[in-house]
Amino acid sequence: MLVYTMKILVILFLFIPVTEASAGAQDTLRFTIEPGSEVYYTADIRLAFVATTTVKGVNSDVQGAITWIELGDRSNVRANSTINAKAFESGNSTRDRDVREILNVEEYPVITFELTSIIGMGHTSLEDIAGEYLAVGNLTVHGVTKEIRVPVKIAYEEYKLYIEGSTASAYSDFNINPPRVAGFVGRAPDELRLHAYIVAGLKNNHNQ
Repeated sequence: MLVYTMKILVILFLFIPVTEASAGAQDTLRFTIEPGSEVYYTADIRLAFVATTTVKGVNSDVQGAITWIELGDRSNVRANSTINAKAFESGNSTRDRDVREILNVEEYPVITFELTSIIGMGHTSLEDIAGEYLAVGNLTVHGVTKEIRVPVKIAYEEYKLYIEGSTASAYSDFNINPPRVAGFVGRAPDELRLHAYIVAGLKNNHNQ
């Protein structure tokens, strides 16, 4: 018996507060997702009497922007991203076709993520940002939007943010049937795992 566990990828977004903004001043930082960013799924395939094998599908077609505004004693952030749902590549054309089918990419060609808040960040300078946080946002897959909370790690070096995160949800939360593909018996468990590695470059670092 074959069990196919699929993990679909999505993109995470973070933001960085401006250091020591004076009262009444407005500082704005803008970041853009750059090459080197990727989202990916991994799939655990278990055959009867055979050890489990893990496969991976990578998607580098990720776009997005992050804007952080510091207004004295308060902050505002805008962040959103899109991923081309057709662009997952696993090195197996049959598997890639199955992924496109369960995502119904003709009707829902993109996956989106909109950041709504970061828990645990506070007012932190770029130089001191390295750490672990909780990103909260709205993930839209297969035309269904769901709030997710994603543990993330952030680092900052040479005007770039490096962000890693992963979380889990259920296929059924997005009205997706767990995959059933040719040669596989039954459906995978109702589990959706999300992973992302994001590189975002700082496009400005001056007062607006």
